[in-house]
Amino acid sequence: MRFKQLQLLESQEDAFFLDGIKEFYDVIQADESLEVDRKVVSNRRLKSFFVRKLISIPSLYKFKLNLWDNKKISFTAMISGDFSMLLPYVIFSRQNFVYMHDVWPRFQTWIFPFLDVFNVKYAFFSSKQVWMDHLNKYPDSLCKSMWLPEGIDATQYTFKPFDQKRIDVLEFGRRYEAYHLLIKDELALHAKRHLYHSHHAGLLFKEKADLITALAQTKIVICVPSDITHPERAEYISSMTLRYLQAMASKCLIVGVTPFDMGELFDYDTIIEIDMKNAARQLLAILDNYESYVPLIERNYLAVQKNHQWINRWQVVKQKISTIS
Repeated sequence: MRFKQLQLLESQEDAFFLDGIKEFYDVIQADESLEVDRKVVSNRRLKSFFVRKLISIPSLYKFKLNLWDNKKISFTAMISGDFSMLLPYVIFSRQNFVYMHDVWPRFQTWIFPFLDVFNVKYAFFSSKQVWMDHLNKYPDSLCKSMWLPEGIDATQYTFKPFDQKRIDVLEFGRRYEAYHLLIKDELALHAKRHLYHSHHAGLLFKEKADLITALAQTKIVICVPSDITHPERAEYISSMTLRYLQAMASKCLIVGVTPFDMGELFDYDTIIEIDMKNAARQLLAILDNYESYVPLIERNYLAVQKNHQWINRWQVVKQKISTIS
């Protein structure tokens, strides 16, 4: 059954970590085959308080927050277990679909049951390992699920010709501190332009447009998954984040660590793996021979353009909703 209308539930927050979700929502809203009602969810503080109370009472995990089914289809992209995004809409509908990021293992004991509590019909997980956890740890869930990797709207990103890129190395977002300390002084000694956030300064990029401008001028972006930069939070979860795709769409070379997910998403080595024993020398050698990496950069760019944009992800979600709603 092909659906014609969609409620798109959106956070009222304006935070940098929601950039990918906003890109995804813009792509969905541009779908001319649908009537999209984009709703900003209000009163989040009160709703979050209610969710925290539910979490504290495990006996309620079999409870269902639903009065009737008004047949309206809703889709929500959320960070971790932010179920406040679904209120009050799930109370009146059983056609709820969610896309979940950052479902860290220590939260899964309540996030997975809450998919049923909040009448989620289908969950899309950005991490394959999280999806596998859902299948293995909560096999009786009424909520079906699949792995849906992060995507990008590549049309929002630009790039300079390789000989006009003026930033040699860029570190943004989560930082691998042990690696940063190995490269910082040596890059400065060789007069390389190394852009990174200083703990004594404000945000590295105040607006998304500033990040896009910087990426367009960058030769090397450092990308390391969260299980390495923040293992106390991510534990074993190693997924491809928007940062990898932003670098590829901006024709930057990635030096870092390949996330678990990317081994299945690409049939070739997309990045240059960090050599911790020769961290600074490795970067200097790459910069001295940057032209030899242009074929890899171009291959990554074309792969993202073809297979890893939000429009690709939306086609999967749309087909799934059409099949089971």
